Amino acid sequence: MILAAGRGNRLRPETDTLPKPLFKVGNTNMIRNAIGYLQVYGINDIAANLYHLGKLIEKELSWNVRDKVNLHLVHEKIMMGTAGGIKGAEEFLTGSTFAVINSDILTDIDLHEALKVHESNKALATLVVRDNPQPSSISTLSIQTDGRLTRFIDTTAPCYDLKNLDPALKMFTGVAIYSPEIFNHIPAGTPSDISSEVFPKLIKADFPIYTYNHKGYWADIGTHQSYSAARMDVALGKFKTFNIQDMQKI
Repeated sequence: MILAAGRGNRLRPETDTLPKPLFKVGNTNMIRNAIGYLQVYGINDIAANLYHLGKLIEKELSWNVRDKVNLHLVHEKIMMGTAGGIKGAEEFLTGSTFAVINSDILTDIDLHEALKVHESNKALATLVVRDNPQPSSISTLSIQTDGRLTRFIDTTAPCYDLKNLDPALKMFTGVAIYSPEIFNHIPAGTPSDISSEVFPKLIKADFPIYTYNHKGYWADIGTHQSYSAARMDVALGKFKTFNIQDMQKI
């Protein structure tokens, strides 16, 4: 699944008329890059949730995409959040392990390796994590040596103190592997956030939430600065975007 419903407030005013998933990067755009990335791992059944300027995204995906992948679009009437968005696609996703990726990131995360970790731990969820370069502004994670997630540490929490943080703390990349049982823990019909509302409860209840550490490329386009940096990385060849492929050639 591709999460593609956000307003992209930090990229205004551009996102007032163009949704973030349609922002150009290299010779493609963000949502086409995400679809191409998933196809590399043999994933041709893809759901995406839409809200902000969703009709523009749907129009974009009607061109040379629907004949390449089995695409299931969920138009949200209100913004449902990351967990609510996943819950809204339950009918399409239930019954098997599935991956979720944010539409605003560029990465070469190895989904096959993440899946191996997920299966070996019999996890309910496996979050792909990386070193946190900005713990002052990006929430961090506490992880045991075996990769089990023990705590989300939000930068807005009253107890958040940079001086007491382990420098090895990680950040969530926005890519995760889920077992279908995750739907039992996401409320239906109401907006909810996977990181701040769902995961903390699951961790507290001792459900098996694990992590996979990514050491390769990762960038987001959430701000004007990070978007410019990501585009420069592509221009300089530090990251090669993914293009939608012909299903018969995979």
